[in-house]
Amino acid sequence: MQAQNSSFQKISVILPIVLLFLSLTQCTADAIWGIEPELLRERLIQGQRDFLRELQIEKNNLAEAFQLGPGAPLYLSRHFASIGRDRTAEQLLVLQWRRGDSPWKQEAALQLIDLYLSSERFAEAEHLAARVHRRAPSARIGSRAERALVEAMYWQQKDEEVLEILERLRAESWDAELDLFRAVSSRRLEKPQWRRLFIDLFFNNPTSALHSRAFAFLEQGEDLVAFSTPVAEFFRAKDLLYRGRNAEAIELLSSSLPALQPQRPDMQIVFSELGTAYLAESLYDTGAERLLDLAAELPPQDRLDAVEMAGRLHRKGGDFAKAEQLLTEVVRDTTSTVQRDRAVWFLLDMARRASSESLLTAIESFAPGWHEPRYFGDILEAEISRIIARGNWEQLLSLYRTVAGYAPPYTTARLAYLTGRSIALGLSDPGASFLSPQALFLQARDSGRQYYRFLAETALTGLGFPPRWELELEDADIGFQHAADDGDCEKSSLVCLIRGYFEYGLPEIATELLRSRLDEVPPRLLVESAEVLQSRGEYLSSIRLMSLYASGSDGSTTVADLKLMYPKAYNQWIEEVSAEEELPAPLFFALVREESLFDPQIVSRSGAVGLTQLMVDTAADAARWLRMEEYDLHDPRQNLRLGAMHFSRQLGRVDNFPKALMAYNAGLSRVRSWEGSFPSFPVDLMVEAIPYAETRNYVRKILVSAVYYGALYYDRSLEQTVLQFFPGLDRF
Repeated sequence: MQAQNSSFQKISVILPIVLLFLSLTQCTADAIWGIEPELLRERLIQGQRDFLRELQIEKNNLAEAFQLGPGAPLYLSRHFASIGRDRTAEQLLVLQWRRGDSPWKQEAALQLIDLYLSSERFAEAEHLAARVHRRAPSARIGSRAERALVEAMYWQQKDEEVLEILERLRAESWDAELDLFRAVSSRRLEKPQWRRLFIDLFFNNPTSALHSRAFAFLEQGEDLVAFSTPVAEFFRAKDLLYRGRNAEAIELLSSSLPALQPQRPDMQIVFSELGTAYLAESLYDTGAERLLDLAAELPPQDRLDAVEMAGRLHRKGGDFAKAEQLLTEVVRDTTSTVQRDRAVWFLLDMARRASSESLLTAIESFAPGWHEPRYFGDILEAEISRIIARGNWEQLLSLYRTVAGYAPPYTTARLAYLTGRSIALGLSDPGASFLSPQALFLQARDSGRQYYRFLAETALTGLGFPPRWELELEDADIGFQHAADDGDCEKSSLVCLIRGYFEYGLPEIATELLRSRLDEVPPRLLVESAEVLQSRGEYLSSIRLMSLYASGSDGSTTVADLKLMYPKAYNQWIEEVSAEEELPAPLFFALVREESLFDPQIVSRSGAVGLTQLMVDTAADAARWLRMEEYDLHDPRQNLRLGAMHFSRQLGRVDNFPKALMAYNAGLSRVRSWEGSFPSFPVDLMVEAIPYAETRNYVRKILVSAVYYGALYYDRSLEQTVLQFFPGLDRF
C-alpha cells in the first residue's frame, strides 16, 4: 500500500510537468524562436534584420529553423552572418549539413568549408571537404570540395597528399594558385622538379599576388640561391612589379632577360608588363629602344610583341612617325588576328589625330582585314560626329561607302540613317551610285539597332512605307512560360537554390548566383527572378537581369518581358509630377529609368543623387523654385518632384525635348554653345554633331525608353513618340 501511494505521489508530481511541457510544445510548435514563421519570413523579405540580434537561440532549439522550410538554416545563416552573429550562422550551416536535404546540404557544406579556410581552421576544412568529395552528388560539388581539400592540406603542410591530389585534378578545375601549391609542396618534400615548377610559375603567368607569395617563400627559406642569378633577378622583378615598384623592376628585367636563354619566359607577357612599366614611368622613347634591343635575336612572333609595345610607347611619347613604322610592321607580319586588330586600332587613332582625310585613307586600307569590327566602333563613332559637326556631308557619304560591309552593326545603322537623312535634306549628292534615302533608311531600320531603327522607321512613314514596329510589338505577346517547368530540386538544384535565396530575402546573393552561372540556368529563370525583384521594389536588379535575358534571347521577347524591362515604377508620383510640370509621362518615366534604374539610394561617382540623379546645387536651385525648405534627395517623391522641376525649367529655356535632355545631362551653357555651332541643323543632326559621346548616348537611350513606355502604357505609336522628339522627321 505504501508502494502504491509512493507511485501515485510520483505520478502526481510528474504529470503536471509533462502537461506543462506539452502545453509549451503546443504553443511553440508553430513558432520559430518565438516568432510566427510567416512573420519571420516577411520581415526578412522586407530587409529587416536587426530583430535577429535579440533572438534567444540555443543548441536545443536551433532545429526550429526547419519549420520555415527544408533549406531555411542555409539561408538564415546568411542573415545572421550579416549582423555579426557568426557563431549562430556557423551552427545553422552545421545543422543544414548534418540534418538537411539536397541541395541545401551540399551548399551548406561548401560554405562551411570556405568559413573554415578563411578562419584558418584547416583540419576542420580538410575533414569536411574529404567527406563532401566522397559523397558529392555532382561533378561541380565534387570539384569544389576537392579544390578546398588541396588548400586545407597545403596549409597543414601535408605535401604528399597535396601532390597526389594535384596529379589527378582535372584541367578544368585548375587555377594558378594550384601551381603555387605544387611548387611549394615539391620544395618542402625536396622533389627534384621543384625548381622547374617555380620557374614555370614565374615565367608563364601574368604578374599577380601569387608571385609575391612565391618570392616570399623562396626568400624566407633562402632558396633563391638554388637558381641562377638571372632567374633569381627575374623572380624579384615580378615581385617588384606586383608591388608597383616599376623603376626597380625595369632594371632587373632588362639585365636578367638577355641571360635567360634557353630558360625563356613567355615573352608576350614579359613585353606587355615591361612596356606597361615604361608607360607608368613615362619612359617612352627609352623604353621603346630597350624593348627592340631585347627582342633583336628572338623568334619572329616574340619580336613582334616587342615591336608592338615599342610602337605604342613611341605613340604615347608623340613620335608618330616611329610608331607608325613599327605598328605597320606588326600588321604586315603578325599571324594573330587579335594583335593585328590592336595594332590597326592604334594606327587609326594616330591617323584620326592627323586629319579626317588621313583616317579615311587608313580605314579604306585596313577595313577589309578587320577581324572584330566592334573593336573599332569608338573611333568610327567619334569620327562620324566630327564629320557632321563640320557639315562635310560628302565625306560622310564617302565614309559610308568605305565601311559598308565592314563596320560593326551599330555603326552601319548610324551611317545608313545619317547618309539617307543628308540625301533627303539635299545636303549631299548620292552621285553615280544612285543611293536613295529610302534604301538607306530601310537598311537602318532592318539593322535591329533600336535608336536608328526607330528614326528610320519614322522617316519611312513619310515616304509612304507602312509602320512595322507596332505590329511586331503586338505579335510579341506569346505568354509567360514559368521557370518552374524546368523541374524540381532533384532535376535542377541550382534553380532550387536560387529561388530559395529570393524567398528568404537575399536577392543580392540570388542575383550574383544567376550572373556567375548564367549558362547553367534556364533563361526564363531570369524572367521569374526579375518578377520577384520587381514585386519587392528592387527595380535596378530586376532590369539588369532582364537585360541579361534579352541579350541572350532569340528575339522572342514578350510584352510581359518588356514591362519588366520598362517598369512603371513609382507610377503615382511620376504621373503626378509629370502632370504638374506638363511633361509627357512616357518621357519622364524614360528619364528616371535611364538616370537611376529606379534606385532611390543610388549616388553617382560625380555625386548625383537619387531617382533623377540631381547634383546637390541643382537640387537646391529647384527647391528654391518649389519653396521647399527641407528635402531629402533619397526620398523618392521629393527627388522626383525636384527632378521634374529642373527638367521643366531646362525645357522652358530651349525649344525641344532633345535639347532639354542635353541640358539636363551636360548643362545649359554647353547647349547654348552647340546651338551657336550648329544653328541650321535639324535637332536629330545636332545630337549627332555634339562632341560629348555621353550626351549623345543619353538622348538616344531616353528616346528608346520613351518609345517603349509610350507603346506599353499609353497607346502611343512609335511615330508619335519619335516626332515628339524630332518634329518634321517624316516630312521631305
